[in-house]
Amino acid sequence: MSDQNRSIPSIVDVTMTLFGVTWKRLLRGRALWICALMAGLPALVAFGLKNDRDMAELMRFAQFRVMALLPPIFVASSVGEEIEDRTITYLWSRPIARWTLLLGKVVALAPVAAALSAAGWALATIVRGQPVVPQELAAFIVGSFALSLIAAGIATLVPKQGMALAIIYLLVVDPTIGAIPASIRDISVTKQVWLLSGLDKDGSVTRAAISLLVIAGVWLAIGLRRIRRLES
Repeated sequence: MSDQNRSIPSIVDVTMTLFGVTWKRLLRGRALWICALMAGLPALVAFGLKNDRDMAELMRFAQFRVMALLPPIFVASSVGEEIEDRTITYLWSRPIARWTLLLGKVVALAPVAAALSAAGWALATIVRGQPVVPQELAAFIVGSFALSLIAAGIATLVPKQGMALAIIYLLVVDPTIGAIPASIRDISVTKQVWLLSGLDKDGSVTRAAISLLVIAGVWLAIGLRRIRRLES
């Protein structure tokens, strides 16, 4: 019995295997470098519109698009591909819960999206000639993780169109909800990120942080539940 138990990989082992495979694919592909260029969009706006009075708003506009696009490109596309194609035979051929797929992908890819988003905003701030504000960077990092979980959750629901639907939701639906002058805007990650960063003063930073945690938790639960159903 003990020999049989030792032959079954642990959740940590499977997660790290997925982490490694995902990173190898990421480094070999072009998505990382394309997204790195995309992350520089706010800096490009700051450089090209230094004397424009609307530069700050345009920087935020560009940063919003960076944050909305990176998680679907990194996380949703990868999760959807693995669910649809089942290319990781290591996982499917062993008695391991398939939700480790979701965990491994998020652990590997969400930090990349968060790092690029924060780095892009920091560079834009420097180009603008302003000091980098840690609160803003922290907000974009936390927000990117929340958006990554949303993207992953959507990909588990609709694997084939996961990236496209995640982009639509994060680029159109989420900010639209955030612009509604009612309590429903609390479920908008976009709105909560701006509040958490201090760039939007129309709300509580503490409440924004709690809202982000709740939204991320709900989407994580959706993704895990969907993965378990796929397993049955």
